[in-house]
Amino acid sequence: MRLIRRAGLRTRVTLAYLAAIVAAIAIGGVLVNAALEARLTDALDETLETRTAAVGRLLVDRGGPAPGLTVGLDDPGETFTQVVGPGERLVSSSPGLPLRPLLDAAGRRAAVEGRDIRLRDVVVAGDDDGADEIDLEALEETGVEAYETDRARVLARQVRAGGVRYALIVGSTYEDHDEALREVRGALLLVLPVALVLVALAGGGAIVASLRPVERMRQRAAAIADPGSGERLPVPPGGDELARLGRSLNEMLDRLQRAAEHERALVSDVSHELRTPLAVIGGELELALQTLGDADPELRASLTVAADETRRLGRIAEDLLLLARADEQRLELQREPLAAGELLREQARRFAARATVAVQAPDGLRLDGDRLRLAQALGNLVDNALRHGRAPVTLHAWADGDAVVLAVRDAGDGFPAAFRERAFDRFSRAHEGRSGRGAGLGLAIVALIAEAHGGTATVHDAPQGGGEVRLRLRAT
Repeated sequence: MRLIRRAGLRTRVTLAYLAAIVAAIAIGGVLVNAALEARLTDALDETLETRTAAVGRLLVDRGGPAPGLTVGLDDPGETFTQVVGPGERLVSSSPGLPLRPLLDAAGRRAAVEGRDIRLRDVVVAGDDDGADEIDLEALEETGVEAYETDRARVLARQVRAGGVRYALIVGSTYEDHDEALREVRGALLLVLPVALVLVALAGGGAIVASLRPVERMRQRAAAIADPGSGERLPVPPGGDELARLGRSLNEMLDRLQRAAEHERALVSDVSHELRTPLAVIGGELELALQTLGDADPELRASLTVAADETRRLGRIAEDLLLLARADEQRLELQREPLAAGELLREQARRFAARATVAVQAPDGLRLDGDRLRLAQALGNLVDNALRHGRAPVTLHAWADGDAVVLAVRDAGDGFPAAFRERAFDRFSRAHEGRSGRGAGLGLAIVALIAEAHGGTATVHDAPQGGGEVRLRLRAT
């Protein structure tokens, strides 16, 4: 059961279908056998009724039992006749039968008294060497037995012939009955497995065909990375459950797309609206610091913290605006051939006031990109290295086939293994091993700019320890 529960839906449905088919075929075989057996028994009873009527007419026409009474009516070894006269004496019997009435005393009395004896089963015994009609004394002397031990179907009636009442017993063995059942059962044993295999193949094929639209929807769902891409699940034709499921899922994707578009528009609008007031607040704080001088150290410290936080909020607003524009496919690039070494040295000079940043780049190494966006990406990486890692920070560039790799290395503790998979997710921060007050958008911006250039951004361990982030961009 545990293995079945772990199996796929297709396997479970197929096994359940096969179990139901096996049960249905088994029940059908039992019912067919029972119905056939009942029909053969009815046919045997009808034959006995006909033979009883025929023997009764002969008995009446001949005025009583006479030699050869049942010649032509009995089939030796299969059908038989007995006539029981007054005093319950056996006066006529088919060859090979026991030298006693087949019915018990109660049955014979009922027949003699004129009551019909219901059809019943008896047991006869003998071999196949009897004559059609022999004298009872001769039969007694020779001990001939014409019937093998077998079940028989018997009908008893009271017949008046020549003024005497006789109990007429007509019977037939089950040999033909049982042979017909054996033949039918053998045919069923041959046909039913073949039918089971064919039905199983047809049912399995139908199940596979029915679940194929589900697999197509699953594959498409796995390929849809963004509901805003416009891709939707393939909906099978018709109005069945699978078609309704596909339409419902597509409607859900439409709602997700509208919600995402609304969210991006909100972020873009809010970020755009925050830029101006934050810039004004920052300017006013800088002016206040310049005007204040050293008159009030505590006030100056408070204003400095406020100015730093305002600048941080301004950077977050700029980053959110950039992400919103990228999501809306409105991130435009001004591509031009750039010298990799010069691009890195510009960042080294930019951060020279905070720390010494070394540059290692060969001359003549050029790439195709947007100077401002790449400077923003490299600036985010250097800022992260200085805030979350440890100096020295080194900028590297080298050629790798038809690409140029730009790398920023620090001497910190590196990136935690658990953080690497989500390093470029938005608002993702490495709480283990690195600390700081960043919003978790710096690496997301780096990955976005790299992808916009048709490149990639990856995190690594630096050769001498620490963390390293690489940008792989197209060379010119």
